Amino acid sequence: MMALLRSRKLLYVLVGLVVVGLVVSGAIGLFQSFNSPPMATPGDGQGQQGPGQQGEQGTPPPDVGALGSPPSGFTYVDQDEAHCSQGQCFRLIVIAGEEGEELDGEPEEAVRSVYEHLVSNGWRQEIPGAESEEDVELVDSVLTDDTTLVADSTASEPGALPVLMLGNAGNPAD
Repeated sequence: MMALLRSRKLLYVLVGLVVVGLVVSGAIGLFQSFNSPPMATPGDGQGQQGPGQQGEQGTPPPDVGALGSPPSGFTYVDQDEAHCSQGQCFRLIVIAGEEGEELDGEPEEAVRSVYEHLVSNGWRQEIPGAESEEDVELVDSVLTDDTTLVADSTASEPGALPVLMLGNAGNPAD
């Protein structure tokens, strides 16, 4: 038996059988993958879509115009890109100065000014899990006008730009 295992001829036959087996099983898997429905994997990259594209059957997020006019001294800068993940789509909006310049000061103050402006124009604070609006800081909440949701998405690093996340109110935020 040991002599048989040392034979080069038997070694070539065994290697050939292993290679043929791998090729056949790979081909079968490839053909089966063509016939199966595509699967969406959660967290596949950033889930970013180009302008105007829908991702994973989500409805496109509202345009920056859904916010109305900005408060005095501010302007909204749309990042022109819809981000979609698991059927939920949103758009990032930077709060800038009147001429589009970067703001001096704390980003939280810019977000607070925009939130107060939106509330004075009929938007309301969403307070899931809280007893009243006083239990939740305004800038830590989500605002809605029943068709659009707005949330603060500013990074916590020093010098971060004030950023709002804009989405559809019909898509519950997780």
